[in-house]
Amino acid sequence: MNKKQIGITLSAVVLGAFVSRADIIDTIQAAKSGQTVNVSGTYSVSRQCNVPAGVTVTGPATFNFNGAGNGFVPGNNVHLNSLTVTGVNHPGIYLYNVSGCVINSCIATGNSDTGIQIQGSSAKNNTIQYCQGRSNVDTATQGQNADGIDVKFGSGSGNVLKNCDAHQNADDGYDFWQAGAPVTVTSCQAYNNGSLAQGNGNGFKMGSTGDHNAHTYTDCISHNNSGTTGCGFTQNGNTGSVVLTRCHSYSNKNKDVLNNCTLVNCTMQQ
Repeated sequence: MNKKQIGITLSAVVLGAFVSRADIIDTIQAAKSGQTVNVSGTYSVSRQCNVPAGVTVTGPATFNFNGAGNGFVPGNNVHLNSLTVTGVNHPGIYLYNVSGCVINSCIATGNSDTGIQIQGSSAKNNTIQYCQGRSNVDTATQGQNADGIDVKFGSGSGNVLKNCDAHQNADDGYDFWQAGAPVTVTSCQAYNNGSLAQGNGNGFKMGSTGDHNAHTYTDCISHNNSGTTGCGFTQNGNTGSVVLTRCHSYSNKNKDVLNNCTLVNCTMQQ
């Protein structure tokens, strides 16, 4: 660890224990590429945190954003480790048109929109791993928007989800609505989604009408999803040649919708 890293680490520890709640956001936003901000405990803040490109923020720590418009908004090549993000009105962790980010062992819960979201044509080569998107609920729209983890709205290539859980969300577990490129999903689970009246409640939603993305799902499990649709896996209008390998779906409200999928050693709900 170099001197700059030591300085940032000490500042974050002092802020977490002794000074005003807002200053931790200032500390993170002032960090330079290559620096690590170590955080711990619980922080109560009221504005989004724009993490500069190349910066790492490492917990364990909980950030309650108290209704802020967004939570963590990373720049390119940002690493977020062991953070719990709650109380955000929009996505808790929002990767908008950024590349090379790694979101590791983070929990996005109790937000009024999706927990973790990748979006935009320049959003490429990002990895979300060992994360949870759970209990995100949008009461204002009766559960039509709050998912666990999303890659959507024209997203770029090379995005990867692995070893993640999405559960108890008002809408879907994972939603790739209008994604701009295929997403690779490995060893992820979705269960108990669709917790509000109008939420779809799909475990894995593979896209929307007009999409043609050949997503891949390997060793993924989806069960006990309900809502208005409640499929374990659904192409939802995506006509791409989706491939599922060793995936399993059971005890969902409805059977899977797999019109243009290749299944390899899968047990699906049909």
